[in-house]
Amino acid sequence: MKVLKTFSIFAAALILTDAAQARVKLVALPARARVVVSLANLQATLVEEERIITLQKGVNKIDFSWKGVSIDPASIQIRMLNEPGKVKVLNTSYPPNEQALIWEIASPTARAERMRISYLLQGITRQVVYKATAETDESALTLRNYLRVRNHSGEDLDKAEIGIGYGAGFKRTVQHQETIELLSERIENLPIKKILTWDSKQLPWDPEYEKKTVGIPLNYVIKNDKASKLGAHTLLPGKVRIFIKTKEGVAFTGEDWGGLTPVDREMKLYIGQSREVKVVQRKTTDERVNLRRNNGNRVVMWDQNEVYKVEIQNFKTTPVTLVVREHIPGYWTMIESTHKYAKKDAFTIEYTLELPAKSTGDKKTTLTFNVRRKNVQGNEPSSY
Repeated sequence: MKVLKTFSIFAAALILTDAAQARVKLVALPARARVVVSLANLQATLVEEERIITLQKGVNKIDFSWKGVSIDPASIQIRMLNEPGKVKVLNTSYPPNEQALIWEIASPTARAERMRISYLLQGITRQVVYKATAETDESALTLRNYLRVRNHSGEDLDKAEIGIGYGAGFKRTVQHQETIELLSERIENLPIKKILTWDSKQLPWDPEYEKKTVGIPLNYVIKNDKASKLGAHTLLPGKVRIFIKTKEGVAFTGEDWGGLTPVDREMKLYIGQSREVKVVQRKTTDERVNLRRNNGNRVVMWDQNEVYKVEIQNFKTTPVTLVVREHIPGYWTMIESTHKYAKKDAFTIEYTLELPAKSTGDKKTTLTFNVRRKNVQGNEPSSY
């Protein structure tokens, strides 16, 4: 066992007779009764270990050293569990130039006491990795959540109860310099939506003038809520490997990074581009309105009236969900819109459109909206 933390226990009377014995390194190393490891914090790992220590009547000195183990000395705490009101920690001292400390503990009788020692341990990292396998019709998927733990702390964690802040924990030995990967969650038949996203800032307004075929980003969208068999906790960020079931088995379709997804929020997984939907956007009106003049009757300020027309064709034989994202900087007011939109922030709106199958030519979807850009020049309205 590579653990370098040690305990030494001395009765106070023995120490007083010979001061030189005060730093004897090891008399007995009590076995751990329990080890709990929390990986909820990415910066440091919380370790709580319980040991049964044999105490003598009077003042006992317990030597705790951690040479070769990455422990934050300021985080070390000790607590008595059996009878904390009777067994008391009198003081803590730190020997110079050593990775160690000494507790003085007073016990009214000779006894075996269960104590809990907690500390922050550096050198343990955890990583979440997902595997998403979509059904053939891409209406649902199976999501597997794997926890990958790397131990480079210098400490052997024997039969440790490991938790990551959600879900059921697991019991496992993780040796120093060992890496383990465990399945922490498996959710079957998780509903998904396939959504195309056309962003007016990222994609060309008229793909016919491009020298290459323009594709629209396609995503699987998972909602972290109870209706989707999730919603019990935040989905931690991690790499997602995406597969799809086929007649021959399972095919790998790509991978994406799943962002931190709180409860009731959506995780979007990029799976490629679609070239079966065509979006053409044009500004059909751009005029000055609400002119303001100076004392010389010269126009110095005005608002801008803009009308946009978006024509969308779906060449697929199945319906498609398309999100049209528009960016409108500055102060503005929506004068008129043919479709309902959602305001994502002060400068961004999104239209979610359901495109019928083979909606091309005369059957294409046409979106029109009229925006008034306001020139407030220091006279900003309280609401807009």
